[in-house]
Amino acid sequence: MSGSFLVLWFAGLSGTLVAEPLSEVQGVPLAPLLLLGGGVGLLAVTLVLRRQRSRDADLTLDSAAVDGLTRVASHRAFQDRLAHECDRAYRFGDTFMLLMLDLDDFHLVNNRLGHRVGDRILLDLATRLRAQLREIDLVARYGGDRFAVILPHTYPKGGLEAAERMRQHVARWVFVGGQAQEIRLTVSVGLCSYPADGATPQELVSAAEKALAFAKAMGGNQVQLWHDTPAVDAQENVVPLTRSSRGAIVRSLAAAVDLRDGYTHQHSRFVSELSAAVARRIGLAASEVARIAVGALLHDVGKIGVPDSILTKEGSLSSEEWACVRKHPVLGKQILEQAPELTDVIPLVLHHQERYDGSGYPQRLRGEDIPLGARIIAAADAYHAIRSNRPYRSGRTHHEAVLELRRCSGTQFDPQVLSTMLWVLEEEEELRYLAPWPAEAAEVASATTSSGAPPLAAPFPWPRA
Repeated sequence: MSGSFLVLWFAGLSGTLVAEPLSEVQGVPLAPLLLLGGGVGLLAVTLVLRRQRSRDADLTLDSAAVDGLTRVASHRAFQDRLAHECDRAYRFGDTFMLLMLDLDDFHLVNNRLGHRVGDRILLDLATRLRAQLREIDLVARYGGDRFAVILPHTYPKGGLEAAERMRQHVARWVFVGGQAQEIRLTVSVGLCSYPADGATPQELVSAAEKALAFAKAMGGNQVQLWHDTPAVDAQENVVPLTRSSRGAIVRSLAAAVDLRDGYTHQHSRFVSELSAAVARRIGLAASEVARIAVGALLHDVGKIGVPDSILTKEGSLSSEEWACVRKHPVLGKQILEQAPELTDVIPLVLHHQERYDGSGYPQRLRGEDIPLGARIIAAADAYHAIRSNRPYRSGRTHHEAVLELRRCSGTQFDPQVLSTMLWVLEEEEELRYLAPWPAEAAEVASATTSSGAPPLAAPFPWPRA
């Protein structure tokens, strides 16, 4: 069989494998054909391998640039883009903003619903955030539940507005957990500006992270610009405000509450004035009256950490939403702990939701175990809340508020404090007129015995120091 080749081929419909020696095909020598065919086959295999290597390289590049979970830019892509923006802004004398966003208490979602649900929520959140931004902006997953956003050609005012819009959107969005369970989240944002707050990627990241830490320390669900934050010395997660006076701190915190809810601002101002008037009527020292006035002004500061969707919800709250609202005294305590100048008002903020019969929160204190200032704030808080229009009900008249408060005397309220407060409201009419005035009460000038309200008893005598 010199010059012959053993050729394998399939014969017949049965596909039987046949082997026979061949030396030529239709008079053409078989050896050159097989050599030519082998060369073509080798070339084809080579091209296929090259294309596969190219696809593998593209996939590797894509995995480095895109976060595998959220499908937004990866941490590496963020670092590259940040360095590029620093170079570009330096060359052209431009500015840009860097934002760091961190979900508040997201670990609770993972612990309660599992990481699979948590990952799905992160993907949904990243997709929604990307849709809120311009084409030239970058949103990247920085790590865990933290995202970074670069806003080119943007000044601090525009950056603050964009950050606040994102915060509000996240607070309003509803995410779906297991078994169609609704999940609501809040986000804290720290931001900084190039070149005012840093000229290198490392300086900018540090500034944004410190602004974010301050936003978290102040209760979360808020935006903080690094340039506007007080001096920060983050030791053991405490942010001392050494450059601010007590009055400046109080005004800053009150302004933060006002930004969240205009009602809360008016409410806190009235509760502060009424609480101070009651404290003076009781005969407390001027320093104690001032302390109670500050505690009353800041009693709702913990609501900074409550989602907007809950604060402004029309209709009744679910059990989970109520649980979120009931955290606000503890959140308020945590916020005030960051300012050593306000240590003395922490007990008033923490305990203003306690009830005289021991059924309140957060510590279920009873009777005189509740600080006197907190008992005063609780009564003033309830009076203004009853008088106010809220998304879920209309405000009531002074007369109706008095009847409701008296019904709860001895259970929700300290009887002596309540009696004194009602007496103050009768004696100091300007305070009563500061309260909301429902339209249906326009014909009622004041709560008097002729209107059917029971006569007010004189306040209990208070022991004087």
